Amino acid sequence: MIFLIVGLVAYAIGLIAWIPARALISERANLRVGGTIWRGEAVLASTIRIDWSFAPLTTLANLAFSADWRMTGGGTDLAGSATQGGDVVKLERISGQADGTLLDALAPRLPIQCRFLADLAIQKLVFGGVAQQLRGTARTSPASCSARAFDAPAINLPALRAEMAPSGPAGSIGALMTSIRREHLVEFRLSRGGAVSIWPTASAVRLAPALAAMRYD
Repeated sequence: MIFLIVGLVAYAIGLIAWIPARALISERANLRVGGTIWRGEAVLASTIRIDWSFAPLTTLANLAFSADWRMTGGGTDLAGSATQGGDVVKLERISGQADGTLLDALAPRLPIQCRFLADLAIQKLVFGGVAQQLRGTARTSPASCSARAFDAPAINLPALRAEMAPSGPAGSIGALMTSIRREHLVEFRLSRGGAVSIWPTASAVRLAPALAAMRYD
């Protein structure tokens, strides 16, 4: 019976593995997807490449589709694991380096554009469903930021640190701060329902008054 169950599970995994990746990941204007669920790739904003391979043992342990992935492009080289169950996607053990091109690709509507290099360590990112959350840290090199909407001199910033962690019913909250003095420049919130808000602090507005009216929701 054990051999029969293992054989049936292996057969089911074999069938699922050949499903085209587009059946799991919907393409958008800035996202192209290829390959299969077992081994596939996606290109985000013509800059960031994501490769993944199916993780059958983790899938069995979680009773949900799981894969190991790597993201490269520009100054980005990140790796981690992903699990999808229903409409919930969970990313874990994300580590590596990223730069401003990744921020541009993920959030093209942000009112500011920054150039930096960062070391990331994200323990968990959950999106979809009703309990979205983010826990992790990032450390950047000195950064240069400018407003997208109008022509203005770039602002040079010291090395920065970002922290984000779950905070009860408020969802996950965090801040971007200077590494040495830990002075908050930007604060952000991810609600449990998935709404994202990012806004500058008074310290950031003193550095660049044009940021006073800028908020991303």
